[in-house]
Amino acid sequence: MLDLPYDFDSLTAAGSMSGSSAIIVMDDSVDIVEALANISEFYAHESCGQCTPCREGSLWMSKALHRLTHGEGRAGDADYLVKIADNIPGGRTICAFGEACSWPVQSFVAKFKDEFVARGTADEERRAAAAKSQKVEATPELAMAADH
Repeated sequence: MLDLPYDFDSLTAAGSMSGSSAIIVMDDSVDIVEALANISEFYAHESCGQCTPCREGSLWMSKALHRLTHGEGRAGDADYLVKIADNIPGGRTICAFGEACSWPVQSFVAKFKDEFVARGTADEERRAAAAKSQKVEATPELAMAADH
């Protein structure tokens, strides 16, 4: 993909598109989940709010990504994000903004789904371990049994 010419036909043949024709260059040190959260926050903020799919969809995607970037992610968040993004375009909005806000989510998750799933899974596992630890500490009998 690095040597792909940036023209309509080449991008389409590769299964991509120029979108809004903006190019963001990132190296491999960039946290993909954080990058998408930043983009989605922008779209949620910029939505005029007139069309329900864009107003609500951009906000829901931004909130899910906020969860993922603040330790509250879920293993299913990648699929959740795509489901929301897939329900915004297709003539459901007055202007192209709704479609534009869904494209980064669809693209990032399609190309880096494993990073979103790993983040959500790690958050779930951390919360489960913390809940188990709190339960053991709250019940002295269990804490003593765990020591033996």
